[in-house]
This record gives sequence, structure tokens and C-alpha cells, in this order.
Amino acid sequence: MKLKSMLSNVERRYFVGREKELYLMQKHAAGKWKWPWLHIYGQSGIGKSTILQQFMIKPGTDHIYFVDGSKTIFQKEDVLAQLSKQLKHTDQLDSMELDSEKIAKEMIRQSQLDGCGIMIIMDAFENWRSVEDWLAEWLGQLEDSVRIISAGRHPLTGSWLRSGWASMIYSLQLPSLTPVEVDQYANNRGLTNADSKLQLFQFSRGNPLAMTLAAETILRGNHRKSIAREEKFELIAVLMEELLCELPSSVRKLFEAASVFWRFNEERIGSVLKEDIDPLAFRKLTSMPFVFLKEDSWMIHDAVRSWALEDIMLRKPQTYEQMRQRALTHIRLEEQQNLLLRQKLHLDKMSLHQNPLVRNICFSGHLDEVEIRECRERDLPAIKDLYTRYLDFASGAAPGERHMADLIYPVWQADPSSYITFWKADELIAFFGKVPLHKKMLGVLAQEPLLKPFLSGWKPTPKSYLLCFMGIEPELAEKTRSYILNTMLNHFSLSEWILDFTCLKEWFPVFELCGFDRAAWADATTEWGTEYRAFILDLTQEDFLTKLDRCLSKHPPVVPVTPIDPAQHLLEFKTILKELPTLPRNPLLIEKFAQLFPHRVIWDQEDPAKAGTQIQKELMKLINQIGEGNERNATLSSILKYTYVQGLRPQERVAERFNLSMATYYRHLNKAIELLYQSCQN
Repeated sequence: MKLKSMLSNVERRYFVGREKELYLMQKHAAGKWKWPWLHIYGQSGIGKSTILQQFMIKPGTDHIYFVDGSKTIFQKEDVLAQLSKQLKHTDQLDSMELDSEKIAKEMIRQSQLDGCGIMIIMDAFENWRSVEDWLAEWLGQLEDSVRIISAGRHPLTGSWLRSGWASMIYSLQLPSLTPVEVDQYANNRGLTNADSKLQLFQFSRGNPLAMTLAAETILRGNHRKSIAREEKFELIAVLMEELLCELPSSVRKLFEAASVFWRFNEERIGSVLKEDIDPLAFRKLTSMPFVFLKEDSWMIHDAVRSWALEDIMLRKPQTYEQMRQRALTHIRLEEQQNLLLRQKLHLDKMSLHQNPLVRNICFSGHLDEVEIRECRERDLPAIKDLYTRYLDFASGAAPGERHMADLIYPVWQADPSSYITFWKADELIAFFGKVPLHKKMLGVLAQEPLLKPFLSGWKPTPKSYLLCFMGIEPELAEKTRSYILNTMLNHFSLSEWILDFTCLKEWFPVFELCGFDRAAWADATTEWGTEYRAFILDLTQEDFLTKLDRCLSKHPPVVPVTPIDPAQHLLEFKTILKELPTLPRNPLLIEKFAQLFPHRVIWDQEDPAKAGTQIQKELMKLINQIGEGNERNATLSSILKYTYVQGLRPQERVAERFNLSMATYYRHLNKAIELLYQSCQN
């Protein structure tokens, strides 16, 4: 059995979602609409084969004939052989007789004999190109009551659109699974830990193949908080090969360059590659099912772009950094040539942030036909419900936690402009609050215990706002996020001072990476134990886009990197640990750490020693987290502290403190270093 078949079996066993698509397929099978042919398409791994198999499990009255295009179809006999095997029980047809007309007649005869219809299901339709002309003619021999379902990576093109078939085919693109459906799948697999569920979605973005592979990896890792770096890159390598297997090298090259951008076109790709782009290769790229047109540019599906960036950063880190810098230069040039585009380009610039946290969290989802409205009084019940449901979904807070829900109505009464709402098909799908901190509003906010630290420590500033309310329909969270972010950034430009007060932990580091300052004096914790952190954006001296541009320019010096094995990585890491107390004064080791773990370093060109201090704090935090596990891990954490933080020497003294032989001590120390190294990778 091929790996793909095995994965299909697993996916069927843990099948979730697709209710709308299955309903449409059943409606099609019953002939309750005008289309005789339903074509399902979507990128590799999106679950096309699985939904076909799930559909065929349910009993029906028709004779179903399934032809698998993944089993090699070069000539019509390859199709007829599969049909013949499904007809071999009859005495009227020799299973080895591959005659098109006879097989069609026998299919019709059997359906008439049993008083039922004929349904033909064709999978992997991208592999049927060599027999398309014959297939169109052969299908025409069947009764007009025949129902056809096909599935492939691409919409139907070519001769199918240049003939009468075009008016008989309904095409349906298979979307990614929603966050709620991924959560359901995780529960089915026994992944109930909130961290496991979060990483499952962040890695797969609802792609069923990626979701299946990642879930297996998490289960094999005994539900650890994150997938190990080596395993993650192995998964990405499998997924990228599956997605790009039909692309020639010239198109793969364009794909790599396109993945650096949030939105791309020929000119942008050319600026990164420093060469003219072959129009045919570009059209081939944009015809792929994971690439779509959005207004005046092209975009790559979020999950695919994320995997592509991880892949190229692993294989060719210097090439990626060079392309990122060229892309940023080109976006700035576009901005200089037309200052009216400055607001439109800020998301394009943020997507080129050197830190993967910003790239992965901020840039996901694309939603059409969204209407932005000011909040009306009759919208408040829906806003309050959406606020609590979203925080229950996204924050991992205790069930029943109300957060600041009781403030929603009084805030609106004090200033109705405080809330911006997002609507699709006249349904509320998201909102955020930008609460003006004027005298009347301060009286309202004083009712909330969580805001007391902020209000008691804040010095009033003109044009100040509080961002503490947000709600997104959970099923649309990923598709809506970048749209909401774009709207919020536009509102930032009208402010001089903003406090963001949130319990969404994944955003904690993002704010600091985008120019916000920590305001620990305003932090608070609910009675349920949910932590809220405060971040300040001071725009009195410079606007947000200027501040962001400065943040984008902070990156560690580019040092040639040569591939080294994990054992060599560990040796380098040990060298850094040995000098941990003096790290801010050791630029070479700071650069080495930045090479090993670039996502953990914020580089300050004017004061590189700050990076050393930051690394010290990061490592201390991770060492403490290791100690929060079981008793054995607490011992490992203590050994790291005595050996590297306190620098206790000779090391025999550390071994004596734990009543360990030197051999056992070194074994424990090596295990502790490996745990800390894995924590740094995540």
C-alpha cells in the first residue's frame, strides 16, 4: 500500500467536517439539480480522495463505478480495465475484453436490470489528460441520467471548456478545514491538550494531509508541547514534494521567490530573482490550486506559504535572507514612487518581518465581501456573545470566564464610536474596540477590576486609546485575522498613544517585535487565573508605519552558514552556555546563538549587547519552564542553574549537591542540555 493510500484510510477513520460538500454531493447523486457533472478541485492534501471515499461509504441506489487516476492512466485501456474489474461478475462481459462500446452497454444493461442509475466517480483527474478526448466521446454514449463526480488539483480547462460540456459541469473548490473542525479532529485523535491543538492548527492551517501527519508526530512525541524542529522540517519536506511534484524547476524557482511576499506579481518576483520572468512559467505558477488572485496581485495559500518559507530557510538560509532584503527594498521603492500606497503596503512590509512569529501570526486568511460598520445599540448582544465565545476559543481561559464582558454595554453608552464591526452576508463575524480614554470613559473603565493597575499608573495623554475588546467568529478566525489587522493598523494612524491589554498569549511577543513597549505595571490577572498583559504604542514622536519600518530594519548581521549536523549544534550550544554569565560582552557567541535560533533574537544595531542580555533572560526563562514539569525535570533544571547560571566549579560540587556520581551527573547534564536546546528551537 502506498503512503497516500494509508493516509486516506486514516483520514476516513477520523473524518471531520465537509457537511456542506457532502450534502451537495448527495443532492447531485439524487439528480436534484441541473448539473450532470460535479467537479471537485483543490490543492494536494486538501482531502479530495477522502471526501470521495466518505461519500461512497453511504448507501445509495445507483451503481457506482470508481476509477482511480493515481493508478496511472496513459491510454483508454487503463480506464476500461478498472471498469471491467467492477463488471467482472457478469456473464455477459469478459473482464479482459476492453471494448469501450461493450463496457458502456453493459453498464447501461445492469442499471436497467436493477432499476437504478449510473454514477461514475473519477479521482486524480489531473492524470487523465492523455485520454480526455476519448473520455468526452465515451461518456456521451451513456444515458443522460448518468451522474459524474470528478476530483483533481485543478479546475477543468482546455477542451472541457471549449465544448458543450462546459454548460454541464459544476466546479466546487474544496476549502481548508476550519479551526473548529481541526479542534474536533484533535479530540478524535485523543489530542485534548490546548497547546497540542494550537500547534496542530498553526502547522496545518486546516490542510487535512498536513493535519494527519502533524497529529501522528505529536502523538509519537507523547503530546509534548511542540513538534521537534527536525520532525517539523521532515513533515514540511514531504508536504512540499507532494504539492510541487508536477512543477518544472523553472516554476519552482518562481514559487520560492513568490513565497517571500504576502502578495506577489511578476515585477516583485523579478526584483527578488534579479532576472526577467518567463511569462509562461509565471502563468503555470498562478494556475496552481494553492495560488489565487486577490484584487491586483496573487497570493499563496497561507499554509503552503508558511511551509515554503520554513523549507527555504532550512535549506538555503542565506538565499532566503537575501531574497527577504531585496523584497523589502522593492516594497519601499513602490512606496516612494506612490506615497498614496503607503497605507496599503504596510501589511506587505510587515509580512517581510525577520521574525517568524510576526509572519506566522499576522498573515493568514483572505475574506471577500466584508462590510465594516460602526456599532449600533442593537448589535451589542451579538458583540458580547462573540467576545466571550472568541476568548473561550482562543485564550485557553477557564470555561465561564467573563473577562471584561460587563463593560461592553457601558463603554458603548459612553462613546458609540468605540467599536468597529465586520459583517458578511449581514451577519456579524468580527469586531474590535478602540476605546477613547476621555474623562467620561475613564469613569466607566474604573468599574473593571482588571483595569485598576492601568488606571492608577497612567498619566493622561492626548488622543489615547485602549484596545482590550476583540471577537472573531471561531470558524472564520484564520480567514479574518489579516483583514482585521489591516483595519486596526489604519486606525493606529489616527492615534498618539495606545494601550493594548490582552490575554491572547500568542500575541505577547508580536507586539514587542512590532514596536510596542511592555507595560508590566498595568498587567493584571482574573480571579480564574487568566493573565492579562499590557503593551504601549507611543506615536507621539513617530507614526506607526515609520516605527514599523525601523523594526523591520533590525536584524542580526548576515554570517555565511554551512550545514552542520545536530551533534555539532549541541556542541555550539554548550559553548554558549559555558559563557552565559558574560554573554553580553561576547559578540561572537551572541552571533552564534542568532544563527542557531534566529527567531529568538531581536537585534539592536546600535547596542548589540542588548541581544546578549535578551538571550540570558530567554535561557533563564526556559530553564525555569523545564523545572515546572515532573520531579526529574525539576532536578535537571536545578543542575543547569548551578552549572551554567551560577557557574559552580568544579563540577564535582554540583554532583555532590544532588548526591550523584560524576558519570550520573554528566548523563543528567547532557539530558538537561538537550531539553533546553529543544526548547530554544520552538
